[in-house]
Amino acid sequence: MNPKYNKLVAASAAGDVKLMQEIYISLLNDKMKLDKFFSMYLDKVGNKMDPEKTDTNIWKLYREKSNEYSELNHAINSANYYINKHAKNV
Repeated sequence: MNPKYNKLVAASAAGDVKLMQEIYISLLNDKMKLDKFFSMYLDKVGNKMDPEKTDTNIWKLYREKSNEYSELNHAINSANYYINKHAKNV
């Protein structure tokens, strides 16, 4: 799980909306960096990614980053939920 997610949950429990917003922005920045990574990675090695041979180092890195991206999206959606939840209670 993304380490910022744990901070987000703690900030939500404490009701610290400002910290949750800072974490949310940080998560969005991380997502932009991963977007850039995927664009550059696929431009560089996309033609070497054989769908028949997915046990290569190229595919291994792609899967790792893809899992990281998925966890990051989960954390971003959670941050958005917590911020909206606390904003309505203020």
